[in-house]
Amino acid sequence: MITGRSRGLAAMLTLALGSGTVAGAGLLGSPAFAAGTGSYKLDTTALAPGQQVTLTQTAFEDSTPDTPATVTVAWGDGKTSTLESGSTSVKHAYAAAGTFTVAVSIADDGATTAGTVSNATVKVATTTFKFNPTWNWTWPDGGHEANLQLSGIPSNTTRVWVAWGDGETSLVNKANTSVKHYYGFGTFTAKVKLESPQGTVEKSAGTYSLRVDSTAPTATLKVPSSPKKASSWKTIQGTAKDGQIGMDAVGVQLWKWTSTKDYYYNWSTAKWVKYTPGSTTIPNSALKWVTVSSSGVWKANVAGLSKGYTLEVDYVAVDKAGNDSGLKYKQQKLTS
Repeated sequence: MITGRSRGLAAMLTLALGSGTVAGAGLLGSPAFAAGTGSYKLDTTALAPGQQVTLTQTAFEDSTPDTPATVTVAWGDGKTSTLESGSTSVKHAYAAAGTFTVAVSIADDGATTAGTVSNATVKVATTTFKFNPTWNWTWPDGGHEANLQLSGIPSNTTRVWVAWGDGETSLVNKANTSVKHYYGFGTFTAKVKLESPQGTVEKSAGTYSLRVDSTAPTATLKVPSSPKKASSWKTIQGTAKDGQIGMDAVGVQLWKWTSTKDYYYNWSTAKWVKYTPGSTTIPNSALKWVTVSSSGVWKANVAGLSKGYTLEVDYVAVDKAGNDSGLKYKQQKLTS
């Protein structure tokens, strides 16, 4: 009969309970509880130094709710945070640029498991803002256009502002790699501000300064190897240099005369025009502004020269600040 076996089992349980032993101990075995499991997501993986990333818990399961789990976030930069009980998110700001892997660990009832972070790699950009060049020449009370270079702006950026340091502020397209600004004379410190859902950060772009150029340029005329020969002067040429703001142009005016007649050269018509002192009005086309090459050479072609005249070449170099070399001239008798 099975009735006796049932009474025996009941007696054994009664003895176990009476001696203070947990019911079932040594008969069914102790249950094993695992730590909780969780899923997490970052609100961005692109930041500028100083901006905050938010880690949000999207799912969590705790098999032992009577003993709350401890959720620890390792941000990859040596810093950790604890997700407070009842909270589903935690923030962290990265102080420096780099690539960081975020990890979550869940500790509960003596066991630890890793949480799942769907987008665990955070890239903190190396933002660089600088003037190139950092200074330039100008004239007294003048100005110059500065070039500010931008790099490393993270993709989460919504707006980029540049405070130029002269009272002006510009909203810049974040895709731009450079932006220009016209400064008056002085020294200025600019700042770049990046706005995003992860916060607003500001960084210095350095200083830009303007220096007054008050130094005159130099100018020379190249005398041909056969200076008395008229055809040797079909190209008037020389050099002009400026060691500061740079060359603008060289002004050239030509004259020829005999003992009875005077002529000026009209650059627009490429003709020699008779000049009568006191009655002839000299037009603007009697002066030619010649550009100067990067190597400092200027040239102007002339027609209609012949022997029997004295040629005079008047020339002056002017730099971009308005300084000039002073009027210079060369006279040469043409005998062949």
